[in-house]
Amino acid sequence: MRFGIVYPNSESTVDAKLAATTATVAEECGFEHLLTWDHYMGGDTNRTFDAWALLSYFAGKTERIRLGTCVTPMPFRPPAQLAKVIATVDQLSAGRVTPGIGAGWYRPEFEAFSSWDDASTRFRKTREGVKLMLRLWSEQIVDFSGKYYSTKGAILEPKPAQYPHPPLWFGSTGKDMTSLASNIGDGWLPTYIKPAIYAEIAGRIRQTLKERSPGKKFTFAYNQLVPLKTAEGYIKLAEEFDALGCEQIIVNWEYPKDEVVSRLEWFSKEVMPSFSK
Repeated sequence: MRFGIVYPNSESTVDAKLAATTATVAEECGFEHLLTWDHYMGGDTNRTFDAWALLSYFAGKTERIRLGTCVTPMPFRPPAQLAKVIATVDQLSAGRVTPGIGAGWYRPEFEAFSSWDDASTRFRKTREGVKLMLRLWSEQIVDFSGKYYSTKGAILEPKPAQYPHPPLWFGSTGKDMTSLASNIGDGWLPTYIKPAIYAEIAGRIRQTLKERSPGKKFTFAYNQLVPLKTAEGYIKLAEEFDALGCEQIIVNWEYPKDEVVSRLEWFSKEVMPSFSK
């Protein structure tokens, strides 16, 4: 079992000094992933950092920890532009980016900064957008004509540092999105679901991988939405999901601002040693 955190990109953590310190200490403590939310607006606050600009900042402060989102709503931005942004951050981080992929859910921010569609349309846009990104990361010149997106003579250079592309982790429990994850994704990162449901969906993904992509490297992770108060609680959680084949626990690091950094050190001393062998 390995561990990572989600650094909130909103409210009290919209703080450059705290973000830099958190990134460097998380790396020193041995966390594998440093992710961030990808929202411009939220139910509780509209004070946010842009996720991909923040990840670029993290890239300049760290050397080893992997960087990504939990998760990026694909229909929110033009996928060709997003492909360029991700490729750039992957280059700046020397190949440490793990983009999270979702279809989006918070209507107000879509209506404010993008455009909102029903759930089935957002899924179709996500599927088409990912296919366009994968082509831009692998082909020299891309002509693409889809139902929602098109591009003519697109040249994306430099390509991402990771070959053939950064690993894409899908963050959903719906059948369409988990099917897409098992077909073209590299990992699954659901948020705050019961172990029994995790086991059921993970089993379905494994069966699809076995049938369609035997031998494909695929990461099963889990995003713990609410931070726990005790080391024993985290150990129990990790053991429970480890038994289900989960390989990484990613924790939303929503501690009080003055505890954000100290909690990293606490976690590395009180929780991680139980899974170091």
